[in-house]
Amino acid sequence: MPKRSMYIWKLRPIIEAEGSVARVVSKARQARISALWVKIADGASEYRNITGSMAARFTELIDRCHAANIEVWGWHVPHCATMQRVQAEVSCIRNISSAFALDGLIMDAEHGSGFFQGGTAEADRYAKGMKAVAATIGKPLAVSSHDIPQNMAGWLPKFNEIAAESDLNFPQVYYGGSPSVEHRLVRAEDGNSHLTVPFCPVGAAWIGDGGGCASATACAERGREFIRLVKEREYQEYSFWHWAGAPSAFWSMLNTTPA
Repeated sequence: MPKRSMYIWKLRPIIEAEGSVARVVSKARQARISALWVKIADGASEYRNITGSMAARFTELIDRCHAANIEVWGWHVPHCATMQRVQAEVSCIRNISSAFALDGLIMDAEHGSGFFQGGTAEADRYAKGMKAVAATIGKPLAVSSHDIPQNMAGWLPKFNEIAAESDLNFPQVYYGGSPSVEHRLVRAEDGNSHLTVPFCPVGAAWIGDGGGCASATACAERGREFIRLVKEREYQEYSFWHWAGAPSAFWSMLNTTPA
């Protein structure tokens, strides 16, 4: 049975909406979630999920998740405009990894003005630095990027450098606006066929533009079809973006659909 994971972008609003960290973990268990992927840093800055008063709540989340046999991974958005910035960003993740008992690290490396700014040399240095951090804590390192990297002008060489140091590939298969879930998944499979690490796709669990679904019903129905296809292909893991965006119909689908 594959692992089912869920991205968390902003942790505080989720805790407030659910009522407590304990209830967040309870909801994850009910939905048969094996791992929560929480944003820990953006560039060289720790993200607000783990700073100030949230540090204790993040630690509580990790402790309660581990007690419930749920992993907690940390994801980082790299910018890496220069070699000096690469070093600063990797150092930031090294410090975070020593402060929290994370179960894995994810490089949310994407093309665009608000994302990765360096060239292939910076991509290689960043990935090797992150690999060293992951090795220090004895945990896996994953890349999560555009599901068809060839579609982004100039991105593929940088993506390949980052993916070369990854243990897992979490492509963002945002099928909401596609003719079908399978249509987009096949395109993602083709776009990542040159990689040898496990293909573990990320589905769409939100309503809206940029690959999100048209309605709550569509979100649930397409999520169910995505899970069916993942199982059919015998992938070892899959995930969804993201907790706070998922409508209640989607959660009901998870609660009634074996992982």
